Amino acid sequence: MKKRRRISTKERLSIFTAADGVCHICAGKITVGERWEVSHLIPIEMGGADDASNTRPAHYRCHRDLTAKEDVPAIAKAKRREAKHKGAARPKGKITRRAREEKPRSDKLPLPARRGIYVDA
Repeated sequence: MKKRRRISTKERLSIFTAADGVCHICAGKITVGERWEVSHLIPIEMGGADDASNTRPAHYRCHRDLTAKEDVPAIAKAKRREAKHKGAARPKGKITRRAREEKPRSDKLPLPARRGIYVDA
């Protein structure tokens, strides 16, 4: 995983002014004193660059919603796909014969003795 670099105040200001203070997610104006974050167009986890060409300003709430609804599931899916491609994914589906032989089956266990009175008919 790539380590995120710290974005300085000067860099944040240049990102903000380059976008004219417009949120790239909702296209709304970011007003003075409003909380905003630097958002990556292509997430770093998905191979995006951690430089000014891949960053835009976004409202705090817009950025959090986008990250939770779109970025996190897409990153998880990409990691699962990569693990499967490399053969590191956990096998799914049927239990193999070997695993079945190691596990005792409930229908092979002896039945408990019945207690009670039996009357011959």
